[in-house]
Amino acid sequence: MSIKKITAFWLLTFTAAQAQQIPLNDLSAFKNPAANWSIAADATADLNTKNALTSTAGKGTLVCVHTDGRYGRELDLTTLAEHGDAEVEFEFMMAKGSNSGVYLQGRYEIQLFDSWGTKQPRTYDVGSIYERWDEARPDGQKGYEGHPARMNACRAPGLWQHLKISFQAPRFGANGQKTANAKILKVELNGAVIQEEIELTGPTRGGMEGEVPQGPLLLQGDHGSVAFRNVVVKSYDKPQPTIKNLKYAFYESVTGKQPDVAKLTPKSQGVAEAGINYNYAPLVKDYVLRFTGVLNVPAAGEYVFTTVQQSGELKLLLNNQTVISWQGWEGTGKVTLPAGDVPFEMLYYRNVDWAQPSLGIFVEGTATRQFPLHAIGSINMDNPTSPILISPNSLPTIHRSFLRVGNENVSHGVSVGEPSGVHYSMNLEKGTLIRAWKGGFLDVTPMWNDRGNGMSMPMGSVVELGNAPALALLGSQDAIWPTAYGETDGYRFRGYDIDAAGRPTFKYEVAGVQIQDQIRPDVEAKQLTRELSISGNIPPQLQCRVATGKEIVKVNENLYSIDKKYYVQATGATVRNSGNGQELLLPAAAKIIYALIW
Repeated sequence: MSIKKITAFWLLTFTAAQAQQIPLNDLSAFKNPAANWSIAADATADLNTKNALTSTAGKGTLVCVHTDGRYGRELDLTTLAEHGDAEVEFEFMMAKGSNSGVYLQGRYEIQLFDSWGTKQPRTYDVGSIYERWDEARPDGQKGYEGHPARMNACRAPGLWQHLKISFQAPRFGANGQKTANAKILKVELNGAVIQEEIELTGPTRGGMEGEVPQGPLLLQGDHGSVAFRNVVVKSYDKPQPTIKNLKYAFYESVTGKQPDVAKLTPKSQGVAEAGINYNYAPLVKDYVLRFTGVLNVPAAGEYVFTTVQQSGELKLLLNNQTVISWQGWEGTGKVTLPAGDVPFEMLYYRNVDWAQPSLGIFVEGTATRQFPLHAIGSINMDNPTSPILISPNSLPTIHRSFLRVGNENVSHGVSVGEPSGVHYSMNLEKGTLIRAWKGGFLDVTPMWNDRGNGMSMPMGSVVELGNAPALALLGSQDAIWPTAYGETDGYRFRGYDIDAAGRPTFKYEVAGVQIQDQIRPDVEAKQLTRELSISGNIPPQLQCRVATGKEIVKVNENLYSIDKKYYVQATGATVRNSGNGQELLLPAAAKIIYALIW
């Protein structure tokens, strides 16, 4: 059997015991691919030229080059493999002005569109669920049940974007009649959640007819040029484990650490008819609830168990193995289980009473979507917290808080939210622009709810820019860029002024010069321009680091692509190798101006 035939046979269904990445070494994973589809090493789209997409020879990227004026189903691309319940995840790149889409089961379309700069998403913008269509309906009403994305998280043409879709297939009875509609459980675009819990009453416009338990992925290829890579389908085609013969035992007056219930006599016990639930305990603390039974595992494989409890600790044993050992708050354990019945035991030790009791357990398999094993209401929601969100009004909003950047905590953080929907955060200890994003502004629930931890979180599609100083004295062209300022740099933050439009100008000193730092969005909300005004005797070795990445490519005289995640527009910049990557530098001058485009 040839390698090509083996690949095609392996991909007939997405039912392996783990997520399957569609191989893009050739087109053998697809049914009758048309000439507009090819395999390449990478793709490049022109930021300013409509429908312009080129590729480089190699493997790993699926490219559609569409010729304007050519339309038809034969130009679409359909996988040989089929899926039911699934999580579909991939990266894609749009040409300027391009239009495409991914059809789950070949029937339900999530739009792919060059929506860069769009203020309010429509049903045909990227991440939207396209409308259904009925010619019998009156004019102006033929399209219906479309669902626009809740925010525009689109990036510029020529940049790689990331889409993740959680899909639940329609359900059918023994007679073949549909018993439940398909659902889009969640759509995430470039890290931002843009759709949740959308019921699909039928196929969207342009999809295959009828509805089925299993269907292929379909990639639209007749409306514009587009590229895909890292296409992964995680199929949830296995039945869920269930608990049988569940019993409980209640032990009172328990103190100390990690109690051994084998040495204790239960105060009460019986059949746990209500399922796993903290309500079997009549006391507020110093007790253990023990649940025992049989976990029926329909399919052998690896399973992840996640427990939730409050004011106590929890231990979980499965098949006579300790999966989670006396874990407070949330615990996670992974175990490989055989098919059939295995012993189940869970112990909840509540040793304090300062919070409401809460008890939950979830399970997820390699082919089983996460679901609860506990009773409804056992995770305590007596005092649910509504999210505390901040949005700019007619003027920019400036918010001081702690920030989290990778594994670092930033104590002197400030975030600026623009009415246009383009936002950024600064680390005032380093004069560093650490992130920029589009969409919602800030979720400050961690900061302002209850005691709080001082943190705020960006709500949109974020471009992380790092946390190293923006300016540094380099003794040589090979000098390593510092991660923080030292005493010799003389860095001092000097506050900020607010202009008539409500925007801040940050002021600081470094290396004996004074800096005024202005960051402003453009009117189309497509970029941020940063202008550093430097006064004083500028040392010749003072440099400004604009960007870092694994690969920085000069697109034209003044435009650079940073890992195809964002662009930098700058005059007089240089690229240098540094460690395992590259840096884009500008020499210090009276004016340093550059723009971030994404």
